[in-house]
Amino acid sequence: MNTSMTDISKSQLRTELHQRRDTYKKTNDLKACGQALLNNLISAGIIPPEAIIGSYWPVKSEADACPLLTYYYEQGHVCALPVVQAPKKPLLFREWRPGNLLVSGIYNILTPDETAQLVTPTILFVPILGFDNHGHRLGHGEGYYDRTLESLRNQHPIIAIGIAFDCQEVDVIPSHDYDQPMDYIITPTRVIEIKE
Repeated sequence: MNTSMTDISKSQLRTELHQRRDTYKKTNDLKACGQALLNNLISAGIIPPEAIIGSYWPVKSEADACPLLTYYYEQGHVCALPVVQAPKKPLLFREWRPGNLLVSGIYNILTPDETAQLVTPTILFVPILGFDNHGHRLGHGEGYYDRTLESLRNQHPIIAIGIAFDCQEVDVIPSHDYDQPMDYIITPTRVIEIKE
């Protein structure tokens, strides 16, 4: 696929998927959605007991991963949130606990302050704007999660779990060689395991 056409397609998809996600969030019971996401993740049995879990703090209409993070913290897991260290660099992760002080970081995203310990996740919950059933994900276009997953996968095995609403699925997400696929996608109704 021509790169410029891919970029145009991604731009058009982003506009449509933002609208879909915004509408979904305004018209659905988000507490019930969060519980359904958690139930599906637990039933999938893909989080090992020793896993270090990296997640995200939701912005705008992203699916809220906070109930998942809280649950796994209460199960004894080390949990962490991302920190943007610099443009075009992989994300860092600082340890998170319920009630921790969060500060406004780059892009006004809440993140643990500099006193929180740096950790390296073995499980990563990834925010999604759009996805297909091949594990391709569309994000906001900055490439932070692609760079982060590439870096982490070069260090050790990691499981990438996309968190999304069902309305965010499309037939095909245009992808480049550097786009990092998900291993699983969790929605309120499904667990999608991506098989090579």
